[in-house]
Order: sequence, then C-alpha cells, then structure tokens
Amino acid sequence: MKKSIAYSGIIACITLGGIIGYCASVIIFGILTEEYIIHLMIALGAFIGGVLAVIRVRIYLRADKRLAEYLTLVPENAFAFIKEIIRQMRYRKKVRSDVMSELVAHFEDELRECKTDEEKRRMVSELVDGFGDPKLLGILLRRAKKRCRPLWRTITARALQAFGIFIVLLTMYVVWFLSGRPVVTTDYLAELNRIVRPAADQSQNAAPFYIKAAEMFKDIPEDMAELFNKCFEELTDEEKENIEDWLNSKNQVFELVAQGSLKPYYWPEYKANEKKELLSVLVPHLSGYRRIARSLILRVRLNAEKNNLNQAFDDIITCYKLGRHLNGDFSLVEQLVGMAIEDLSVEAIREILNRHQPDAHALEELQNELELLLSSEDFFVELEFEKLSLYDEIQRCFTDGPFGGHLYPARMIYLSNTIATVGETHFEEVNFWYLAEQALTFPMESLRILFAHPDKKQTFQQVDYIYNYYQQLSKKSPVELRAEEIDIENKTTKVIKGNLLLEMFIPSVLHVFELNHRVKTEIYATVVIIAAHRYKNDKGHFPDNLNELVAAGYLNCLPIDSFSDRPLIYKKTGNDFILYSIGLNFIDDGGVLGTDRGGKTGMWEDNGDAVFWPVQK
Repeated sequence: MKKSIAYSGIIACITLGGIIGYCASVIIFGILTEEYIIHLMIALGAFIGGVLAVIRVRIYLRADKRLAEYLTLVPENAFAFIKEIIRQMRYRKKVRSDVMSELVAHFEDELRECKTDEEKRRMVSELVDGFGDPKLLGILLRRAKKRCRPLWRTITARALQAFGIFIVLLTMYVVWFLSGRPVVTTDYLAELNRIVRPAADQSQNAAPFYIKAAEMFKDIPEDMAELFNKCFEELTDEEKENIEDWLNSKNQVFELVAQGSLKPYYWPEYKANEKKELLSVLVPHLSGYRRIARSLILRVRLNAEKNNLNQAFDDIITCYKLGRHLNGDFSLVEQLVGMAIEDLSVEAIREILNRHQPDAHALEELQNELELLLSSEDFFVELEFEKLSLYDEIQRCFTDGPFGGHLYPARMIYLSNTIATVGETHFEEVNFWYLAEQALTFPMESLRILFAHPDKKQTFQQVDYIYNYYQQLSKKSPVELRAEEIDIENKTTKVIKGNLLLEMFIPSVLHVFELNHRVKTEIYATVVIIAAHRYKNDKGHFPDNLNELVAAGYLNCLPIDSFSDRPLIYKKTGNDFILYSIGLNFIDDGGVLGTDRGGKTGMWEDNGDAVFWPVQK
C-alpha cells in the first residue's frame, strides 16, 4: 500500500513539474517563445519534479522506519495511541518526530518500574486515560508548537503558503490562457471583394485586361533589362533599335492595356489560402504592371524621338490611366504602385515638352484629357484593405473568452516567424548587461501579455480609432498637418502602445500621405506646363504669371501647392519660366533644388524646392 502511494506521488510530482516547467518557460522566455524551448522546459520541470519526489519518498520511508523503531520500545496499545496523536497533529515532520520522541520517552519512564506485561498494559491504560482524547491532544500540541516558534519562522511559513497559492493559481491561469482557441466568424475576404467592386457589369472592368497583359509580360530578358536601366540619352542607335524591336513584339500586351484603360472601373478579385486569411492575399500582377509602365514610357521616348508625338501622348494617357485605376479601396502597395505609374507618366510629358515642339492641337487634347481624369480623382489614400486585414487577424489572434478574449500565442508565434526580421547580434554586444536586459524583458513581456494586454474588444476599438484618425488626416495637406503640429507617428504609438498585434501590423502612413501629395502636385504642375506651352504657341511668349493663363482660358483655376496651400510658384525668366513647389522643408528657396547626402540634386529633397520646369538633367 505504501509503495503504491509512493509511486502515485512520484507520478503526480512529475506531472506537476512538467506543468510548472511549462509555466516557467512562458514567464522566463516569453509567451511567444519557440515550441522547442517549451518542450525542453517541460522535460526539465518533469525531471526535477521526479528527482524531488524520489528524494521525498526516500525521506518518508526512512522516517517511517524510524517511527517503527521508536514504537517497538512501548507496548502495542501505547504504540496506537502515540501514532494517533502524531497523525492528528498535522504539522511539520521534524516537529512531529520530536513530539513522538518525547511521548515515547515519557511512556518508557512510566513503564520502567513495571515488571510484567500485565502491569505495563494497566499502566499504559492509565496514562492513555490521563492524556485524554488523542485528536484534541494532537490539536493542542500543534497550537503549542506554533506559539513557541519564533516570529521569523511564522512570517516565512505564511509567505511560503501565499507563494504556493500564487503558483497554483498562476499555473491554473496560464493553463486556461494557453488552452484558449480563436473562433473565425466573419469572411473578411468576401467583404473585401464586395467593397472593391462597384455597382457595375463585369464588361466595364479593366482588371481582366491588365492581369492578362501582366501574365504575358512576366519577364524582361537580361540583356534587355540592362538597356532599360541605362539612361535613355546614353543609348546608342543600335540599342534603341533593339529595344524598339523587342517592344514591337509586345504589341499585344500594350493593346490589352490600352483596351483596359478605356474601361471606367477596375476591380480585381482577391484570392487567399484555404483558410481565407487576408494575410495570405497576394497581388502578383503588380510587378507586371510596373514592367508594362516602364516599357510604355520607353516606347513614348522612342516615338517622341521620331516626332511621332500623337502616339507618344496616347501611350502616356494609357499609362496614366493604368496608374489611376490602382487608386481606390485597394491595398497600400497597389496604391503606391499606382502613384508611381502616374508620376512616371507626367514626368514623360515634361521631358517631351523639354525636347520637342508639339503642335497646339495635340497639347490641347493632352491637357483636356488630363483635366478630365483629374476631375474625378480625389487623391485620398484609402486604408480599407489594411483595416479589414487587421479585423481578420484580430479574429484569428484572439480567443472568444468570457473576459473579452485574450491573445492566442500560437498565432502570434506564427506571425512573428512570418514577418519579423531578426537582427544580428555582434559578439561584443553579448555582455552582462545585454543578458540582464534579456532576462528581465522576457518575464515582463509574458506578464504583460498574460495580465495587461488589450483584449479582443479593446483591440477592435483601437483599430477603429486609429483608422478613422488616418482617414481624417489623409484629407489634410502637408502644410495643414505642419500648422496643426500633428505628429502622426507619435499619436499612433500612444494609441497602440502595448498591443503586440497592432505594433506588428499598423502601417506607417506619414510617408504615404506625403508621397500622395507629391504626386498630386507634380500632376497639376504638369498641367500648368502644358498650358504655358499652349499659351506660347498662340502668343509667341510665355505668360508673365499664372493669372494670365486663367484669364486667357488656358487654365480653369490656379493650381495649389499642397506644401504651402498657395498657388505653385511661377516666375518668368527671359524667354523661359520656372515653376516649383516649396517642397518638403516648407521654405521658398527661390527655385533651387535640394541635394542628397552625396551632393546630388533631386526633385524632392528636404533642403530645397521641387522644381518642375525647367526639366533638370
């Protein structure tokens, strides 16, 4: 019987050790630690628990053996009485052993004068009757021992008891926490496809044409890619002929893009993996769109060089429409590609005007086409795709518990391994302070996740707040953000601080908003440049100011610089003019371009103006 109890105790200790090892791995190494670390800690905890259990059982058996040796010194009825008292004491083994020794010694002293067994039995009966109820005696002895122990021992005992209760409760909580599972209730992929699709027939969708063109334009040959990367002015006639021949072989692709550009709408059908995770949604056709746009602009330059300007302008408008179609309730990546293609298109217009002399009719048609496109373009950055993606991840990263739902560590580990970048740690950095910092970071992070991390409902509220905030800011110009002293990054950090999921996924939108306004400014500046050249073709000279263009009907209104909320700066310089935005530093530098760290001038450097005309080499 005793062996069965001992074996059961050992098994229980091994199990408890494994559970404590599991909890320890979560607290020490972080709740998002690797699975193999958890397994090692469980094994270590089970091993330590088993070793301690074996030691405890051996001590117990030795004590039991000593007890048997003690009790052989007294008669059987005294043996049963003393054993019952010791059992009722329910106190520390050391104290019970001392009390047992004292009781055995007391009975020995009283029985020393007895000659026969009968006398011993009678004396034992008298002593037992004198002692009274063994249960009451055991309780009184326990209380007496407790009163006699020093204060420090009492405090230590209470502290250990409290700690033990805390460990038990913590273990139960951690087991409950880690056993939770998320429940996917909403198909956000279907919701996304519903949002991006307008109330229009499929025949009005440009996406099938663009996607088919991108699939046909998968790769650029290596030798051709090298020519694409060279400055156009540096290409030899032979190289230009090779490029033209290759572009002619892609006429079917360009025809598909031209057909798509005539469609009023664009909506792709997003696809995901079997679990319909928005995180798995890919847009592989974007790289094809970029290649097509670069090729179209290269064809524009070749046609312009041959003075085939009408075809060049048609390709520019086709390219611009391709970029414009990518602006809407799509992903930020798609919108950024759209901005880049639009910017590439208007840059090509400025280069043609700088090198060639288009006729008045062609310029008028080009300007009218651009203004028509601009009239329906709001230049707002849409973030619905990113918002729905976060909604989808929230339902996959949080459980549906009774307290609002907590993080699901397995999903967070998967996300961390998928998108996190691991930095290199140099040998000299691994010192005592580095190790101390890591040792403190993991437990604190685990405790924060276990007890202080925002729950599912709070995370939804944070997402709604931050994206509503972004949507409001997307309608403000850079100069308005500056005037109102709005620090988007700081505000975002404060709102999402402590939320691991949002810290991982909330996009940095400040640069996106800025880039959007840069493209918008460049497009409107290009319209002004076209109008100024039309004016010169009709009047023989450039206008003295922009008001003349408006008064003469070449412009509908004065174009506003998003970086000053004032009209773009136009200055006539002899037979030419200069047109510029005050740029990223919000200071009028007199139309002087900024420079990068290497001293090279650039359009949108933060230490100068963005000069659109004259075109810089």
